Amino acid sequence: MKTQVMKFGLTLMVVGLVAAVGLGLTYTVTKKKIEAYDRQVEAKAALAAMPGINSSSDLKEDPALEKKARKVEGVEKIFISDKGYVFKVNTKGYGGPLALAVGVGLDGKVVGIAVVTSRETVGLGSLVLEEDNLKKWNGKTGRDKLQVGQDIQAVTGATITSKAVNGEVKKALEAYQVVK
Repeated sequence: MKTQVMKFGLTLMVVGLVAAVGLGLTYTVTKKKIEAYDRQVEAKAALAAMPGINSSSDLKEDPALEKKARKVEGVEKIFISDKGYVFKVNTKGYGGPLALAVGVGLDGKVVGIAVVTSRETVGLGSLVLEEDNLKKWNGKTGRDKLQVGQDIQAVTGATITSKAVNGEVKKALEAYQVVK
C-alpha cells in the first residue's frame, strides 16, 4: 500500500513537472507575438480615436509627457500628434477590465473614443461601446459636468458601463490638463 501511494505521488509529481515546463515554454514562445498584437490593437484604437490621423507613424510617444500623464489614475499611455493627444485609459467596467483610447484635440475637446479592450456583456454593456454611442462625449471638455444621467445619457440597463466610460473620459481630460 505504501509503495503504491509513493508510485502515485511520483507519477503526479512528474506529470506536474512536465505540465509546468510545457506552460513555461509556451509562454516564452508566444510572449513576443502577444505583445506585438497588443501594440497593434492599441495603435488601431489610437488611430480611431484621433480623426485625421491615417497612420500610426503620425502618433508619437514621449516618455516625459507619459510620466506626467500617468500621475492621473488609470492613464496608462499617451500618444501625441499634430492634431492632439490620445490617452489610453483603464478602468473596471461591469464585465471586467475596460480600456479606451480617448482622443483630445489641441483645443481640449474630446474628438473620438475607441475601445482597446473590453469584457462587457454583449448586447447590454457593449451597447455603450458602440461607435455611435461613444460620439456623445465628442466636444466635451474638462469644463463640462460630465455626469451620467444629466449631460450624458446612460444606456438603459448599462449604467455601470456608461459611468465607467464617463470616468475614463474625465481621466483623459484631466491628463490633458496635466500635459498641455
